[in-house]
Amino acid sequence: MCTINAPKVGLKRLETVWFQVTGTLCNLQCTHCFISCGPKNKTHEMLTVDTVRWYLKEASTLGVKEFYFTGGEPFLHPQIADIISETLNYGPATVLSNGTLITDAVAQTFSQISRNSKHKLEFRISLESPIEAENDQIRGNGSFQRAVKGVQALLYVGFNPIITTDDWTKYGKFAKETDADFRSLIGTLRAPQLRLKKLPLVLLGRCAELIRPYHEDERVTGKCFDNFDINNLQCATSRIVTSKGVFVCPILINDTKAWMGWTLKESLKPYTMESPACYTCRTSGLTCKNDDSVSYETRLSQNDEEVKVIEKETVRKSVNKFYSTAAAHTQKELCCPTNYDSADLSHIPQEVLNISYGCGSPMTLAQIESGESVLDLGSGGGVDCFIASKMAGDRGRVVGIDMTDQMLIRANASRESVAKKLGFDNVLFIKGFLEEIPLTNECIDVVTSNCVINLSDQKEKVFREIFRILRKGGRFVISDIFSERDVPLFMKQNTKLWSECISGAITEVEFVNKIKAMGFYGLEVINRYPYKKVEGFQFYSITIKAYKFNKSKECEYKGQYAIYKGPFSFVSDDDGHTYPVGTPVEVCTDSAWKLSNPPYKGMFIVSDIQNLDVGKPCGPECC
Repeated sequence: MCTINAPKVGLKRLETVWFQVTGTLCNLQCTHCFISCGPKNKTHEMLTVDTVRWYLKEASTLGVKEFYFTGGEPFLHPQIADIISETLNYGPATVLSNGTLITDAVAQTFSQISRNSKHKLEFRISLESPIEAENDQIRGNGSFQRAVKGVQALLYVGFNPIITTDDWTKYGKFAKETDADFRSLIGTLRAPQLRLKKLPLVLLGRCAELIRPYHEDERVTGKCFDNFDINNLQCATSRIVTSKGVFVCPILINDTKAWMGWTLKESLKPYTMESPACYTCRTSGLTCKNDDSVSYETRLSQNDEEVKVIEKETVRKSVNKFYSTAAAHTQKELCCPTNYDSADLSHIPQEVLNISYGCGSPMTLAQIESGESVLDLGSGGGVDCFIASKMAGDRGRVVGIDMTDQMLIRANASRESVAKKLGFDNVLFIKGFLEEIPLTNECIDVVTSNCVINLSDQKEKVFREIFRILRKGGRFVISDIFSERDVPLFMKQNTKLWSECISGAITEVEFVNKIKAMGFYGLEVINRYPYKKVEGFQFYSITIKAYKFNKSKECEYKGQYAIYKGPFSFVSDDDGHTYPVGTPVEVCTDSAWKLSNPPYKGMFIVSDIQNLDVGKPCGPECC
């Protein structure tokens, strides 16, 4: 492909720093290791904590964004926990491991370190194949089972490690290896998703002995970059620290020509791409960073699907039993972290207030108007429905759905009393599940819930159901408990914590991503309060509002313009349109409708349709 005439690659900016933290010392002796690591290889020595600390400080002065730790095997280092804890003061960190030394105790230690840091900690675990015999053929007998146990330990405390595998397809080594096999493996471990990173084989070290060395024509020249930006190579943004100084990249720490200096500052000079490994980087687009890992939802076998149904029913039964008891006896640990407005409660019996469990009533924040139809999910004793009843008035209607018979009995027992005080009866309580709302399509103006959705283990189904029953332009206002970080498996398996709105909590980012994927827009975070810490994890009471919109088939550009009124210099909507203040922007009929209605109503001046003839169509990328 290319004749030998090695180009130079300059350092565009130093973004990532790697540490060969255990040198070339490893507990395994893999037959494909390109730097020939093993139990007796001391070509590169372990880095001390002080050495790592010195380079971290230098890296911070150079604007480095993230750090990676490799080996050898990093968990052989007796002070690896201290090293990672120190690193997380400077930025996100990733540990690359074969997983065989990660015990439950080790995982717990790093979970605690992660909780105490503002930066993210990731793990990458190497497996050559999802099939035990194939993996052990390369990595040694027993390595597969030990690595799987390491992955399980990390999953249990809340990490979702990236699985790293080499691409053997070019050399016909493992014909059975597919992404689906890895998905099946990770699915059996109850991981939320498979995060898979495939790397090309680098024909150096033992790998050259196992497969073959590079051919003479497998080199890069300037011609190789005629249609490729050389700055996309990892060596344009990265360096690795070893006991022998700084090298250009993790692959070339045994190549003296790749030595760049003793300090990071010295290493900022260009590198001449003479190594044949550079050919692999160029032709495969290789990056050793996490950037190109691919995520898949895990798929379960038929038997696993049965287990999933059993788990779903277990969660439902546990929650149902818990709140059946709470209907009869007040549970103080469930009491709301925010208070109701006394004016909203004047018509509601005290026995209803005694069994009010939530994290902040969404009703006032929902701005319910007279005549609107309201659905409250997980209505419990009925307090939020009764608040909404007064707001919706005699022309409106309020429906409460709950799966707990005892709660429905208590709510219906107070219905007559509330109706008598208000002078009208517009409330109906129905037995049902959040995932299967027993109402027809597009029949509700406002959906509310008060610390209920996190009790479901099928949140996507809940969001789909909310979208289904809302009318065009309808809104949901949800008050719920959210976690600062992903809740670990050991907490999710605690049925008491699940019923107390802790174990089922998701992060704000995950919530936002899910509702946007459903088609909701105009999201607003209305309230956010600290709730409590459990097992070192911070939880928040948050109220969020968003609106429903279905793109119409007749959407076109018909000469309508929108002018943003201010006060910001510009704003952007959910569809990616940008509106500078005071500047007319042509919009399609769907966007014009959105900007003329809540939550954007009053922020824009939207002109009438100017072109009554057929306009140009609005594409799917528009809105």
